[in-house]
Amino acid sequence: MSSNYIKNKSLCPLPFSGGVVNTDGVVRCCSISKDIIGNVNDSALEDILTNSAKLKQIRREMLDNKFPENCEDCYLKEKHHKTLDFGNISNRLYHIKILKDSPFKLYKDENQFELQQVDLRWRNTCNFMCVYCDPRFSSMWAQYEGKTDRMTNEAMQETFEFVQKNIKKLKTIYMAGGEPFLIKENLKIIDLIQKENPDLLLRINTNLSILTPKLYNQLKTLKNVHWIVSAESTGTKFNYIRWPGKYQTLINNLQKIQQLPHKVSINMTWNILCAYNILDFIDEMLAKGIHPNQFIMNHVYEPIEQSVWNVTKSMQNKILKEVHKRMITTNKEFFLYKVYEEMVVILNKPLIDTSKSTLYNTLMDLDKKRKLNSRDIFPEIYNEE
Repeated sequence: MSSNYIKNKSLCPLPFSGGVVNTDGVVRCCSISKDIIGNVNDSALEDILTNSAKLKQIRREMLDNKFPENCEDCYLKEKHHKTLDFGNISNRLYHIKILKDSPFKLYKDENQFELQQVDLRWRNTCNFMCVYCDPRFSSMWAQYEGKTDRMTNEAMQETFEFVQKNIKKLKTIYMAGGEPFLIKENLKIIDLIQKENPDLLLRINTNLSILTPKLYNQLKTLKNVHWIVSAESTGTKFNYIRWPGKYQTLINNLQKIQQLPHKVSINMTWNILCAYNILDFIDEMLAKGIHPNQFIMNHVYEPIEQSVWNVTKSMQNKILKEVHKRMITTNKEFFLYKVYEEMVVILNKPLIDTSKSTLYNTLMDLDKKRKLNSRDIFPEIYNEE
């Protein structure tokens, strides 16, 4: 690790080494940052990464040992969290870890840039219509709501050609969406990785519903693959929340990728429909062999009616009692313990004492679309009426 990182606690490799391309063409230096550094619908990705005034400002602030305002998420995590795997505390430390051999000591000013990584979220193409999702990340939601805000085909082709041209120098690629395995450009890039850069670290955030024999056999030849599997509930609850996905398909494909010499993590989205069931899901994943240091959790803040802040006081107490019990038997250094800690923090905030009419209306609408009965699947929600 470069001594620059020891001396400079604000320095991050991401603004100096790549960017995130989103479904609407917006480019950011980091998936967490709110700073927009450009749009591939207006300028080529290569031009944005080398000439963006905003990006240069962020680099300058970091080089001056200042903390850019929209990077506070990482700095706060690093201040408050300790773990055996320090590289998983924050996005900044994670990329310091995986890009540790990069010559960042050469970066003396804000104009220097060396492509090392790209984060590709360039299509919303998806076969799921998750309850808490929206048109930015799901083509099914986009079709349902009649929204088509997306990257142009010209920008898509130009961005793909940029990645293609630089495939040999890249050290890591992150794929999300949408569902990455439904995006044809991603499949082409996997071909390129296999042929030209098989040592590259490929991170794939997937709902794991698409795993063809060809794709499986292809990924099997790669050494450095990190599967980030999106799921947070079991059985019929999974089938409703992640409609039209099937829980058994998830389990079948999970067992297949666990046979590979790859890393597998579970990326959960905690919401009111799985407020307690997420604990059953965690139990099932542990029973399937997922290591307790491979759990990630996000909390639904919007739409607010889907937040766990809307659970009843009795449900809040039930969840907290069970979580506290689990914390006693879970190693504090594992990320599953951090998940439990976060659940306690979230539920200890004041609950939102509002009518659930908005949530009920949403579920009624989704019942018609899904041809399912949410009252049968989530009786705990309706029993609170």
